[in-house]
This record gives sequence, C-alpha cells and structure tokens, in this order.
Amino acid sequence: MLAAFALTSCIKGDDTYKDLLPVQPGQYIYSYVTTQNRVSMQAANAGMRMAILAAEVAKQREAGDDEVTVADVKDDTGRLIYKSLFSNNTKIEVVPEGYKLTFSKSDQMADGFYLEGSLLVQTKGASELADAAQWSVEMQPDFKLYNYPSYGGEASQINMNGGTTTLKDNGDGSYTISLFGIGASVEGRDGGYSNWSSMGNGFVIRPVDDDVTLAYSSCKGKIFQVNGSASGPSIYRNLYNTNQVGMSYSVTDGRYIGLQIVSGTQQCAFTSTFDYDTTFCPAPDVRYVYSYNETNRTYSYRIYYNGNTYPKE
Repeated sequence: MLAAFALTSCIKGDDTYKDLLPVQPGQYIYSYVTTQNRVSMQAANAGMRMAILAAEVAKQREAGDDEVTVADVKDDTGRLIYKSLFSNNTKIEVVPEGYKLTFSKSDQMADGFYLEGSLLVQTKGASELADAAQWSVEMQPDFKLYNYPSYGGEASQINMNGGTTTLKDNGDGSYTISLFGIGASVEGRDGGYSNWSSMGNGFVIRPVDDDVTLAYSSCKGKIFQVNGSASGPSIYRNLYNTNQVGMSYSVTDGRYIGLQIVSGTQQCAFTSTFDYDTTFCPAPDVRYVYSYNETNRTYSYRIYYNGNTYPKE
C-alpha cells in the first residue's frame, strides 16, 4: 500500500494548492500513523467510555437513585447514556469480571470504525475507575474492526490479535492508559501483524478544569489534556511485502473535546528508511500543531514537514 503513494491534488483556480504540495507526503505519514494508533487504542477508548458511564451511575446513585445501572442510566434529556457513548445496538452487561461490551457491525462509532464482537473490562472488583483502581480491557477472540473507504466499496476487515490494555486512576485527577503488544492485521493481507505499545509513562489524560469528573454529566463536551507516545510495527506492509512498517506516534499537550484534538502537537514518523519510498517521502516524520479559539470553539492546525510549513507562517 505504501508503495502506491501518489500526489492527487487537482485544485484549479487557486494557487494555495502549490503551498500544500511540499507537505503532502507528510499528510500521508500522518494519516497512516494516526490510523495505526486509532486501531490500537480501540480497547482503551472503550474502557474509558465505560469508566465515564460507571462514574455517572455512581453519581446518580449518590444523588438517591439506588436502582440505576450502566444499562439504563440516562442523561438529562432522557436518552440512555451508553447509546451516546457507544451506539444504539451496543450491549452492556455486568459480569463477574466487570463489564462486557458487545458491538454490532451495523453501527458506525464516533471515530469512523464499525466494531464487531466483544470487549471484557476487568475491573478487579472496582466498579469505578477511582481511588487508584486499575482496570484492564481484554479483546475477545471475536473482536474486529471494519473500515469503509470514503470513495465507496467493500470494507476492510481488521482482525485484533491480542495485547494488553490497562487503565489506571492516578489519584490526582489524571488517568493513565498503557498499551503493550497490541496486535492487529488486515484480513486478506499476507503475514504479520502490528505490535504496538505505549512508551514511557503511557498516555496520561486529565480534565483541564479541576472541577470536571469522569461522570458523563460532568465531562460531556469538556476539554481533556493528553500526553503520551506509542510505537512499533504497524498493520501496514513495507515496500517489499516482507515486514510490517515501523511507526511512532506522540501527542504533547494535546487538548481534546471528545475524540477531536483541538490544540497541542502530534508527531508522526516512519521509523525505518528501508520500509517506505524515500523518493516520495524525503523526510520520515511530520508534525501537526493545533490551535483552539475558545470564543467560537473552532480549531486550526499547521503542518511542518521537511523544512516546509502549511499554511505558511
């Protein structure tokens, strides 16, 4: 796939595309690396959403609704919260190990993927991700992703081949996501699968406002700060179809509303010059710097690639 890179800009009547051309290889790097990271973060994202749901249940029980559960807790409009956090057809069960999430392939998730199969959130007896609790999220053998191309056609099936995902309450208002050996492979593509792991302290997440908690009614639409990095062999095959392309991803002072980064820096790189077409990608890494306008709640970004900037400063 990486050998098939091609410049496709055909904008007419506007010279801005000429400024974009020097950074376009960096856009491809960004797209591949962030897709790899999104695939590997599926269990983590689901686990954090489960933590948000569980925190809302605890909040409403504390307010006097002792019977509310993760399957029937509602927001202030009367909508079942799990349908907003996941999808209409997601099934949530309380099981001896913690929580079991079962997904329907018919529903598109917020990040664009379609999920099928189950995840098991091992809570180790802690119904909330609070008070230094540590959860793990296990991908069950039937768990897989589907991605439909924007131009139409058949979906790509991504099989999840194991790995470890842990979520931890740090006791200071922040939470840590750690990944180890997340394996994924594209159905029908010969040999090998990703081996994606977080680096250093993992991904550390905290609400920007100190009074925001994980409860859905508290954190919906609020900004969370994220710092962390991950790397490893990816789901993509190299130029010679002999190995997985090595990649790395980092986010520094990232501020997110939901899944959308609105400020901060993302750095994406191919980590081996033998795996990709260096005539197309003269530099292996790209940097995206995001800015956020709090007044009108809009964001913009600038791309830095191989000594070029877009939009120009």
